Amino acid sequence: MRPIVFSDQTMLTPAARSAGFRQKLEAARKLDHLGLSCVEMPRLSDQEADMLLMRSLCGTVKRGVLACHTGWTVQEVKRAWEAVKNAAHPRLIVEMPLTPAQLEYICHLKPPKALERIAELVAEARKVCDDVEFVCGDMTRAELPYALEAMEAAIAAGAARITLEDAAGLSLPQEMAALVKAAREKAGEIPLAVRCGNDLGLAISCAVAALQAGADEIKTAYNDETGLSAAQVARLLRARGSDLQLESTLDITRVDRTAGELDALLTAAPGRVLPANAAAQNSDAPAGEDLGKAIAALDYELDESDLAHVKEAAEREGKGRTLNRAELEAIVLSVAQQVPPTYRVKSYLVNSGNAITPTAHVTLDKQGETLSGLCAGDGPIDAAFLAIEQIIGRHYEMDDFQIAAVTQNREAMGDALVKLRHGGKVYAGKGISTDIIGAAIRAYVNALNKIAFEEKSV
Repeated sequence: MRPIVFSDQTMLTPAARSAGFRQKLEAARKLDHLGLSCVEMPRLSDQEADMLLMRSLCGTVKRGVLACHTGWTVQEVKRAWEAVKNAAHPRLIVEMPLTPAQLEYICHLKPPKALERIAELVAEARKVCDDVEFVCGDMTRAELPYALEAMEAAIAAGAARITLEDAAGLSLPQEMAALVKAAREKAGEIPLAVRCGNDLGLAISCAVAALQAGADEIKTAYNDETGLSAAQVARLLRARGSDLQLESTLDITRVDRTAGELDALLTAAPGRVLPANAAAQNSDAPAGEDLGKAIAALDYELDESDLAHVKEAAEREGKGRTLNRAELEAIVLSVAQQVPPTYRVKSYLVNSGNAITPTAHVTLDKQGETLSGLCAGDGPIDAAFLAIEQIIGRHYEMDDFQIAAVTQNREAMGDALVKLRHGGKVYAGKGISTDIIGAAIRAYVNALNKIAFEEKSV
């Protein structure tokens, strides 16, 4: 019998990415108990929240490998390693699309430069991690000679395993078999994995063809219709595993049940937590105590200072109503486990409309000193950011800015993300408020405090 292993990519799917902190932890725990070879996590997008999640996952995923995708810069490789290094079995995954169009559009690289970048990233990952995987992204639509050259560059730089990806999902079984055979000739004894797309409904057929051609590993996911599901693999092993001479550590008896549990877990509405004004509803338990229990139920370990900041923010943003789990978790991520604040938001006044130029008056407290700025801008948020820059006398390049609703009711909180670039580094800040302008201001000040803490001179 030939041993075959399965890596899981459920946590890379849109449903998992949008799930809450505890849902992700519980999903990873269920996956780890199935006998999977590896649980993959996406590249770090929000450094604070994602790092906190990864630190928790390092203690949750113990049986299999915990892998983190690295992104396309050396700095991202280092951050990914910081996130996963304490896992029982850590792995870094370097992925690069290999079609010219995607290289230029996504990575802003020409094919020759991409080969250099692949070697650089894999070598950097190999310096810190013995288990480095290179994913040949969209390999089935790439020019085969170039794709094989990219494989060789990754292996020469220290890649311990290679994945062949059919991102389009348009491959036929015989085409997948030919690709695996060509890759096997170049890879030698290096383990080969395949990720089969399912746009034509042929993912399971392509997986079988890949295994027969010499692949060692199959990538699956539980709730991703574009790829191969673990349920399909389990049915294959039950029905034809002995005929194909395949064996695996995957617990095929629990796959279907786990699929249902994960579907409910990753698509369920956030649970309710105790209200910020619990004292008014329960005279036997003070609000602070009940809120502390709700925070503890999220599995965050906060010191007294962070807990006090979270309670203050929950009472301010809750405004007498019940906070749900997603809102409370967003508050924890925005105000807890931060650097000591150099600046605090005291007040802000923003005027905006279709007949006036937006203006913002922002007042900050800098370690006891009150500072104010008044500016006009292209919009209310732009004006507020310019007012903050006027206060600090500095301009920082905006690397990213996002606003999303934490929940979907009329009183939904706005969750803002601001990334400022300074000195070649990106500093991310998050802000929470029912007022989206207030959330944006708090996110900017959060990022600013990180720069100030590191520079000691802002």
